[in-house]
Amino acid sequence: MLRYLLCSLFLISASVCGYANDNNIGMITGNATGTYVKIGADLSAVLDGDEGLRIIPMLGRGSQSNINDILNLDYVDMGLVQSDVLTQIRLTDPNAPALDKISYIAKIYNEELHVLARRDSDIHSIYDLSGKNVSTGGTGSGSESTSRLVLKFLDIAVTEHHLRHTDALEGLKSGNIDAMMFVAGKPTAFLNGVTEADNLRLIPLPFSALLASTYQPSIFKSSDYPALIENGFVQTISVGAILAVFDDLDENTPRYHALAAFCEALLKNQDAFKNPARHTKWQEFSPRATVPGWRRFLPMARLLAQPETVQ
Repeated sequence: MLRYLLCSLFLISASVCGYANDNNIGMITGNATGTYVKIGADLSAVLDGDEGLRIIPMLGRGSQSNINDILNLDYVDMGLVQSDVLTQIRLTDPNAPALDKISYIAKIYNEELHVLARRDSDIHSIYDLSGKNVSTGGTGSGSESTSRLVLKFLDIAVTEHHLRHTDALEGLKSGNIDAMMFVAGKPTAFLNGVTEADNLRLIPLPFSALLASTYQPSIFKSSDYPALIENGFVQTISVGAILAVFDDLDENTPRYHALAAFCEALLKNQDAFKNPARHTKWQEFSPRATVPGWRRFLPMARLLAQPETVQ
């Protein structure tokens, strides 16, 4: 409901000021408590006014939904998505418009796959999820996409439950489900309220060649989640959080020029995102980081090819 309210407010302001103010850039992010919405707020705070831009973040429903919004909503120019979302699309619809009409500006940071189960369960590794009741994330979410891909790559069959994080956590505590899988940048504030009394633990997900084409190895340390890790660290995988952009525009259109100006402003102000006032995940930001399976938005690629571009 809040998402629709914000989108409505955007459309009202667009009709008053004219979305036709060609320097307005609509950006779809994530839910109200997630990292994406904070990254979107930072982009707006730092880049608003630069190159005459107006950055307007909006709440989103997850990576798959964000891709659809970028493709189909006139007031959404770009959005934050997980880098494996195109892999999921290629597997389900090889002719999907997203494969030709969306590119990426930059990778912002890494997010980790969390697999949670109860300490008193017989689940000790990712393979023990076979045959279990597992929440893979809300319908259309990035968590759902990543969870399904990982289970597919590892040939693990589960009974899926499509629960949002808060509902899945309660279901896990009560025993209604056996495990939950979700993607978030570590350490996520979502797990701040979990204590040892909740009797939960993070389940290891060792990196393997089956995952290497899409993911990177990562770990959780006990300092990340003291109540969830018993022995120092737990293996997992990471997926990139990237800024995807609508890329089916004539280079002579004002909208294309605004997106090119955004790329220039992002590079010019990249040091400002390292400021302590910004989200800590910006410390991972490296504009030159490439994303397998994606093509770079041409204006950004051109800027990065210039020797004077800030590294």
